[in-house]
Amino acid sequence: MSHAGRLVLACALAVVFGFVGAAGAVTMMHGSLRGPQGQTGLTGAPGPAGQDGQPGAEGPPGPAGKTGSNGKNGKAAKALPTTIDLGVNGCSGQAVQVVTDVTITANQKLKLTKKNVCVVK
Repeated sequence: MSHAGRLVLACALAVVFGFVGAAGAVTMMHGSLRGPQGQTGLTGAPGPAGQDGQPGAEGPPGPAGKTGSNGKNGKAAKALPTTIDLGVNGCSGQAVQVVTDVTITANQKLKLTKKNVCVVK
């Protein structure tokens, strides 16, 4: 048998006897291996969530933020046609009653003449 073959055989026997030896040791020492679990250094599962705490005191106001950049310049408004007139026919809205004439009678009383007038286009 060559040198490499003997090395492989030695490794295989060590593994087999290692497992057999470990199993035998656990079987023999089973009574002394029992007992409470000691500290392992591993983090356990998280516990249940606790209650929320009380809100803290209000802190002082923070510093003012930096000023933003200027906005765009405004645009000129479009000119709208403003040709409207007052009349009595072809109203574009509601008519209102307007005093059109005032006269004083012989008995010193005012006589008002009223007419319905509205905006026409």
